[in-house]
Amino acid sequence: MTIEKPGSRLRNGLINLGVSLASLVVFLLFCEFVLFRFVLPGSDVPRNDFVNEVVRYAPNQQGVWRIRDEVAAPFSINAQGWNSPLPDYPRERRPGVRRIAFVGDSFVEALQVPVGRSFAEVVQAGLAPSAPTETFRFALAGAPLSQYLHMVEREVLATKPDTIVVLLVHNDFDESFVYRPGRYTSSFLKLKIEDGKVTGEIPPQPWRPGAVEWLRQTATARYFLYRWQLRPQALVDAIFGPAHADDDRFAANIDVSSVLSHEAEIRVATDYVFKRLAERAQSIGARLLIAMDGDRRAIYAERSDSRALTLNRIAAEAAQRAGIGFLDLHPVFAADWAKNHRRFDFDADSHWNEAGHAVAGAAVLEVLKAQ
Repeated sequence: MTIEKPGSRLRNGLINLGVSLASLVVFLLFCEFVLFRFVLPGSDVPRNDFVNEVVRYAPNQQGVWRIRDEVAAPFSINAQGWNSPLPDYPRERRPGVRRIAFVGDSFVEALQVPVGRSFAEVVQAGLAPSAPTETFRFALAGAPLSQYLHMVEREVLATKPDTIVVLLVHNDFDESFVYRPGRYTSSFLKLKIEDGKVTGEIPPQPWRPGAVEWLRQTATARYFLYRWQLRPQALVDAIFGPAHADDDRFAANIDVSSVLSHEAEIRVATDYVFKRLAERAQSIGARLLIAMDGDRRAIYAERSDSRALTLNRIAAEAAQRAGIGFLDLHPVFAADWAKNHRRFDFDADSHWNEAGHAVAGAAVLEVLKAQ
């Protein structure tokens, strides 16, 4: 019987460990440079930038936004850093061409549909036969109502549009003054509310890329984090089902109970922003329209009301006080659902699909034609 010396056991153990680590490295390199780039491609993710005190995307990027096997939408980031079929937003106006600026978050950004298929382009196509129109989109995922004001003041006014359309969703309100964790949420303008009034604005913090940004741009991260959305909560939901699936605290992608606990502050913030938006639009002679998403889950369930619609009513009342046009998309979506029973969003994602953009765009178009 051969007795292996202690030194030999250690050497063999180190060799086996080295071979295992080398195999792991080779496997990870194969995943990064072959598997998740050519065989099972992850989602392309546009890089961010911070210009003119506004967080946006770095200019001149193209790619395909992927979500599972349901969404594969080409995007195009233009020279100003916005997702748009227009390669550039010239400040000079062309005689006889109407200009509309659309402002919002991921619903206006619209990475989930091909770049020329958002509701902004639906409006443009509808107006084109009677009036040549160009549509500029200013939008970034996660931006709240306070940031819309900031984008209007820093970016939109300089383009001198004839009309400004601001799209609201239900998480826009409390996030205007309550900080939420996120990659660039500190780079959004926030409101300071004290004693029932807005006492100031907290300017955006400059956004700069770090090591985490490099990691999230790897093909492996883009496959798991973006295409398959494998984040801790997503894994829990996939195994056990969404925690709030049957919880009436949740609607329109928000914790309604938590959001409405700030109802007084929300009313103050909404009045403040709407008044400022109205003043800014008036300063360049532009019309202003506020549109707001509906609670699509309530519509699919054919429920007559939803607590989330409290926010729609708050926005409608604030718009009336500020003399701003307001379009509530909830009854628009409800009427289309009753007629066609066609969903407005994806199975794997709550953003509007092309049908949702078409319905919303047609409703905005009808309002603008009536102005």
